[in-house]
This record gives sequence, structure tokens and C-alpha cells, in this order.
Amino acid sequence: MAVDLIPIPLPIPLPIQRRAPRRFLLGALARPGAIVALVANVANVAIMAIIAIVAIAPARPAGAEVLNRVVLRVNDQIATLYDYQRRRAETMRQIAQGIQDPAERRNALDQVSENVFRDMFQELLLSSRADQLAVEVTDQEVDDRVAKIRDSLGIKTDADFQTALRQNEMTLEGLRSQTRKNLRIGGVMQREVTSKIKVKDEDLRRYYRLHVEQFTVPEQVQLREVVVLEDSGLPAAERGRIAAAIREAVLSGKSLADAVAPYAGKGQASSVVEIGWVSPKDLDPKLEAAAWKLPKDGMTEPVAARGGDHLLQLVDRRPQHVKPFSDVQAAIQQQEQERIFRQDSIKYMADLETRSLVVADPPPEAANFRRGIGGGEDESLKGLAGAAADKTPSSGSGAPGDSGAGGAAGDVVGAHPTAIDTTTDHKQGLPAPTPAGAPPPPKDTVIIPPPSAMPVPPASTPPPSEKKQQPTAPPANPPPPEQEPNAPPPPANPPPPL
Repeated sequence: MAVDLIPIPLPIPLPIQRRAPRRFLLGALARPGAIVALVANVANVAIMAIIAIVAIAPARPAGAEVLNRVVLRVNDQIATLYDYQRRRAETMRQIAQGIQDPAERRNALDQVSENVFRDMFQELLLSSRADQLAVEVTDQEVDDRVAKIRDSLGIKTDADFQTALRQNEMTLEGLRSQTRKNLRIGGVMQREVTSKIKVKDEDLRRYYRLHVEQFTVPEQVQLREVVVLEDSGLPAAERGRIAAAIREAVLSGKSLADAVAPYAGKGQASSVVEIGWVSPKDLDPKLEAAAWKLPKDGMTEPVAARGGDHLLQLVDRRPQHVKPFSDVQAAIQQQEQERIFRQDSIKYMADLETRSLVVADPPPEAANFRRGIGGGEDESLKGLAGAAADKTPSSGSGAPGDSGAGGAAGDVVGAHPTAIDTTTDHKQGLPAPTPAGAPPPPKDTVIIPPPSAMPVPPASTPPPSEKKQQPTAPPANPPPPEQEPNAPPPPANPPPPL
């Protein structure tokens, strides 16, 4: 069968233009008119190329966003929409992995957008200040901190460390970069807040006298036990007989270990378990009632409880007592330093913001990033600048807000507005940041905590030491009477700073 051949038109060859000799070209370019003409020709070619590219490029959907749009500026520091979306996605991933309760997870996810944007603002504010103060971090300091991160997560080998990084969608260089940034921020807080915290010995002793109940230890007993096991398959009557035989052997002078050995070898009873020191309400009520009335070296009757028939032996007893001041002095100092750190940090951030140029243009879901978590627009949620305006910083404890008329070296001074915010029609101070905090990791995954914008409070040192102190974790229960009225609640579960 004949096949019709379809002629394919070939491109029309363009005439070859010969290049002018070099000496002629250079000579031509030496004339001003020739240079102008050549530039005009090149410009025309470039314009035509741009028009061609635009013509063939697909049109951007109407709802598309520009990922490199600047959403936050603090002085010369900026954050783009891409930065925000990346951090938001990472925080959401960690919440999904770490929080098992659906309602708690939903609540945390609802707050992610505002928390992430608030953290970004605080990080840029402190990073800008680090630049102004020329805070530098050495490679050795970064190496040491990364090693501490590995140790705190229980990572022993390089292979396990790489696995953890992959699980967190991180690289070693990315972790080192973020660690360096966090160390610079920590250096700012150390220099301008922590180093100014002074706690007097008489203040510590006064707190001790006024809060004696916090340092009162209730009566305690030291116990050990054995259990005739319920899952041994023995009937209840036989378990009771074995428990009674063990007790009689102990009362006859045998050690508890020797008395239980024949039955433990058969799997009928447990070995001796050293419970240690316990306080009231630490034990099952039935076991506590039986053990608390024992004399030293006394043995309870068999007590039926979870797992089988229990026998408890009282090893020692300690009466109720108050811990001496020397035993709790360091703990009181750390608690007071942390309280002052939180209070002075709020004042410091407010003062820093008033001396900075802030331009905020958050995406819609983070438009209310000022809002405190779980509350309305009440007095406690006023911006940092508003808090500073309402309260004159005290000068008694080295308040960091007192920067003097001329400001510290490197300050950004001038007629900058407190904040320029495109989401409102008025200038308003930004609030004290509340870090979202990394959720607890699941057992089968190592979670490397995300960066935290706010450095943690200073560590405790024996008073009245004047040494500079390194950040540590805040206490679980700071003293309520001393809480700064405008202070946001501390994070429920803060990661190790990177």
C-alpha cells in the first residue's frame, strides 16, 4: 500500500553575517555615535526576548501568593512568607507527632499561626540587637552546643544522629546555623538582662522564713517488698499460705531475700523490691495503712493488692522536718533569678521595640499574633510597648529598660514608630512573645526541638556570686505573688534551646 509522504517544511536559513575585523569593530566603537547605536540594538534584542518569555510563560493563578513577600521587618532584619510557612509547617509536624490527645492537639494547631509569627518577631528583634552589639559565636561554641543537644536526646552514635536529623527534616548544617543564631540571641540576653540580675542573701532568707511550708518534709518511711504473684497460676488460698510462710521466716530471723528465694526460683513470688523513701499518699491506700504503723524492721501481714499478695518491710523512718536554709538556698536563688529574668525580659523587649523600626504584614491566619493564647484583649495582653508605657521601669535591680538618654552603643535611635502594622489602622506595640514550645516526643521518634526565640532564664549559682550565668529552664511553678501582671504565661513544655 502506498504511503503518502507529508512534506515537512524546513526552516529558512538565515543569511550569515560575517564578523567585522576586530580592528574595524574597535575603531567603530571608538566613535560615540556607534556606541549609542550598538547599545540601542542590544537593548532592543533584550526587550524582544523578555516579551517572548512572558508570552509563553503560564499565567499565575489569581489566588497565588508570592512566597518571597516580606511579612516582617525589624530594622535591617526581614522574614518572608516562605520563612513563616516553613516554620509553621515544622511546628505543626512536631505537634502532630508529639501530642496524642485529639482535643489538645487541635487546640495547639489552632494557635500555631499566631505563635509562629510572634516567635519570628522576637527572634528578629534579638538578632538585630545581636548585630548592633557585634555578638559573635565561635565554631567551637557551636560544636559544644550541638554535642549537648545530642547528649540531652540520648543519641550515642553519628548514625543515630543522622537518623534523628532526617526524621526532623533537618541537615547538620541547618542545625548548626540555627544553633549559632540561638547562641547569639542568648549572648544578647546574657549581656543586657541576665548579667544585671542581682539577688541579695537577705532576700533569700526572707523568702525562706515566709514560705517555710514549701520546705517542710512530711514523715517518710523506707520500704522494701515482695509479692506472691497473681499470675503464677496458684489459687488465692495457696498464695496466702506462701505469703504467710515468707513472713514467718522473716520474723524468725531470716532476711527477706533468703525467705523469698525458694518461691522466687519457682516463679511463684517476686524478688525483693527496694521501694525506697515514700511519703503519705505515695502508696496504694491499703498498703499505706498497713506499712505506716510498722516498727523498724517490722513486716506487714499479707495485703491483697494489684499483682498479688504484698509483704512490706519497714527499713527506716524519718519524722516530719523542715529542710535547713543551706539545703534550699540554691533552689530559692534560682527561682528568684528566674522570676526576675521573666519580669526584666518583658521590660527589656518593650524598650528594645521602642528603639527599633518594625513593619508587620502577617498573613490572614496570623493577623492576631498579638493576642495572648486562650484569652481576650484584656490588660494582661497589652503590647510590650504598652506595658512599658504603663509602668515606669524600676531602677532598683538593674532594670534593663533604663538605657539612659543617649542609649547604649549600637542602639537604633531616632524617630522610628513603635510599629507599622498593615493589619490595623493605628500604631500599636507588639506583645511579649509566647514561644509555642516543642511537644513531648513520641517514644519511637527522636524530636530535635525547634528554635526558641526567647532565651531561657539564668541558672542558679551560690549567692552572693557575681559570676555571669548561663540560661536554664524556667521552674514549673513560679511564685504567683511575684508574677509580673503583664507577663504572658510561660510555655507549658519548652525544648532545649538549640
